[in-house]
Formats: sequence, structure tokens, C-alpha cells
Amino acid sequence: MPRPPTIKDEQILAAAREVFLEKGISATTAEVARRAGIAEGSIFNRFPTKHDLFKAAMLPSSEMPDWVDRLHHRPAGEDTLDTLVATGIEGVNFFRTILPLIMMSWSNASASGLPEQLTVADPPPLRVLAKLTEFFAAEMKAKRMRKQDPEIVARTYLAAVQNYAFFEVLMKFHARTLIEQEEYVRGFVKLLWSGLDPTRATR
Repeated sequence: MPRPPTIKDEQILAAAREVFLEKGISATTAEVARRAGIAEGSIFNRFPTKHDLFKAAMLPSSEMPDWVDRLHHRPAGEDTLDTLVATGIEGVNFFRTILPLIMMSWSNASASGLPEQLTVADPPPLRVLAKLTEFFAAEMKAKRMRKQDPEIVARTYLAAVQNYAFFEVLMKFHARTLIEQEEYVRGFVKLLWSGLDPTRATR
């Protein structure tokens, strides 16, 4: 008799994310098991409780997001403005996926009031901010950007990228016209660049 196929933890977590995002924390492990195509007992062999499964499913990847890594590994000779636009577009796509997970995690916060994944020593948002700050600081040091506070620039860039994904959900719900994604990214990068352009004369 052939052995049943082995299912990886990430396959279970992917099914759990889908189910929890559709039905909230009230979703059952039986529903997750059906979505994953496994016996419910297989879930409890890896995740002792439904809460443990939920926490693991809602936990963002510990790896640095590809769109942030792109800043540090951009194509040789790529213009800085083009880099900021391409990275911003990738960042919007990332937040389309991660924003629902963030919202679900906040709605089921720990005793501290924060989602548990944000109570660790170096949570993902702070690591992303540090990486963005590092990029802008390096560009300023190389005189490819005018000297500004790199963390403020990093926060502004990150906020603008995340903002599009948030308003995309909100405006579609209210049937409002949404600025096209690339037009939005090019617009906020142009605005940001007005304060970073190293060739622009200061007053």
C-alpha cells in the first residue's frame, strides 16, 4: 500500500491563512484540514491548538521582503529614480498580500495589545525600516541623494507604499475611483525626489 503524500507545514499554513482571512478566528481546524486536503489530526500533530495554528499562519515571513532586498541588489547602472519606482510598485504588491494578515493579527492581539509577532526583540516592521534607512543613508553618502534624515525619508517612503494598499481596499468598498498603481508610485517618488535631488539648488 503506498504511503500517503507528505504535506509540508507551509502548505497547512497557506490553507489556514486562506480560511482565517475568509472566516476570521471563528474558523475551525476541520475547515483548514479540508482546504489543505488532510486529516484534522495532522494539524494537531504540528500545531497543538487552533490558536497556535492561527499565530503561525498570521506570522509574516522572517525573511526580508523581496521588494526591500531589491534596493540593495538593483540592476547595475539603474537610475535611482527608476529604482525607487520599481521597488515601490513591488512594495504595493507585497502590502496587498500582507495587509489583511496584519489587520487579522491586530484584531486578535496579545495581552500587551500588540500582535504577538510584534512583541519579539526585532519585529519585521523595524527590520524593514532599518533596511530602508540603510539604503537611503548609503545613497546620501554616495551623493546620489541630497543629505536629509535617512530614517524620516525611509518612513515617508514606506508609509506611501503601504498607504496605496490600504486605500485600494477602502475605495473599492466605497466605489471610489482609485489612482492607477504605477501613476501613484511615480507621483509620490517624484514628490519625494523634490527634496532628495542632489542637483537641485538649496535656498
